[in-house]
Amino acid sequence: MKRFVNLHKEFDADEAELTRTRKLRRTFVEDRYKDLVTALYGDSPEYAVEAAITYRDGRKGVIKTAIHINRLS
Repeated sequence: MKRFVNLHKEFDADEAELTRTRKLRRTFVEDRYKDLVTALYGDSPEYAVEAAITYRDGRKGVIKTAIHINRLS
């Protein structure tokens, strides 16, 4: 069985997830989302996310949401 999620936000170069040429920084993403990757291999149908974000205008905020873990048979 395969499992996947749709993330709560796009990867962003301003948050160091991507290079300026839009390539994924894999080690950074692995560190930031390690709990989510672990949840993909668990039994839970959801994963609760609380993430700090910085808007383009410089404001900072927090996203709190539950990410549904989808399954393919």
